Amino acid sequence: MPRPAAVAPALALLLLLGGCGDDEPGPGGSTVGDVPFELVATDDLVVSPDGGRVLADCWDALCTWDTGAGRLTRDPDRAQVAVAPDWSTLATVDGGAVVLVGLEDGAPVRTLRGLADAEVTDGSPVAAVSYSPDGALVAAAGLDGSVRVWSVDDGRERVAFTAGYAPHALAFSPDGSLLALAGGGPVEVRSIEDGAVVAAVADSGRNGAVAWTPDGRHLVGPGPAEAPTVWRLPGLEPVEELPGVRLHEAAVAPDGRSVAVTAFDTTAVRLWRPAALGGPGRTRTLTGHAGEPGAVAFAPDGATLWSVAADDGVRGWDVASGRPTATTFELPAGPDPSR
Repeated sequence: MPRPAAVAPALALLLLLGGCGDDEPGPGGSTVGDVPFELVATDDLVVSPDGGRVLADCWDALCTWDTGAGRLTRDPDRAQVAVAPDWSTLATVDGGAVVLVGLEDGAPVRTLRGLADAEVTDGSPVAAVSYSPDGALVAAAGLDGSVRVWSVDDGRERVAFTAGYAPHALAFSPDGSLLALAGGGPVEVRSIEDGAVVAAVADSGRNGAVAWTPDGRHLVGPGPAEAPTVWRLPGLEPVEELPGVRLHEAAVAPDGRSVAVTAFDTTAVRLWRPAALGGPGRTRTLTGHAGEPGAVAFAPDGATLWSVAADDGVRGWDVASGRPTATTFELPAGPDPSR
């Protein structure tokens, strides 16, 4: 399972302690003493609106890379669980509250309350957070299955409902009227108007992300056996799947015709062009990561794809050719093993 989205990178070292003996490698294959860690967190990778920067959490900082030169800028002791589409704010978690702060200066902007502040020993009671595409709404899910949607402008609760499980993946539809839930239970789509279930997939996988096509007509997520699956709205009719793959993370290209997919137990990134989305129905495998990649993100123009792995960090791919880009992204230094 990927780590819950609400867990700060600085805590990731502690979350994986249980059951680990001395020198047992963690998910990224690295240890400090008996503590496994990720140099770069793999559950999120965010591209700036102009495509000039990508952002992810590092083990002890908020990390931003220049996509042209690969230069790394670290903002120590900061972390995020979601970033506004315009990069004005990012979401953090304080107990059961979601706190929006300025991305550049870290100044508090809004505190969103309503989720239960349950006592959790290994992370946060908030399982997932997501901004709507226009940045006007924020949704969050608690470990008790409760989901809240707030207005960013005034912090007022827009809608509240309880899912049958604690979703670890949330995604707004392009027009912000629907919210897709996944991770921990069946994929379902809810109305932002009243929280009602619009459609659900009983035989969907329990792991993996969800991603909308830009026109809002299709949703990608974990289908049977956790295979990446394209569903057609409004009824979530399955129209195509990528067999033999256990979906980890997914991103849909800006043109809506390609899907970048990472999978559990492989170091490859797949560029899938489903026929159901107007593509040729082929898949290209992108190799080069040393470890298992997680989050993927397209450039706004769709020409470049980025992926991130725990130990070798961010890599760029030319979408047209499938080859790695010339940019080498700097890696953050790991913790001092002598401490």
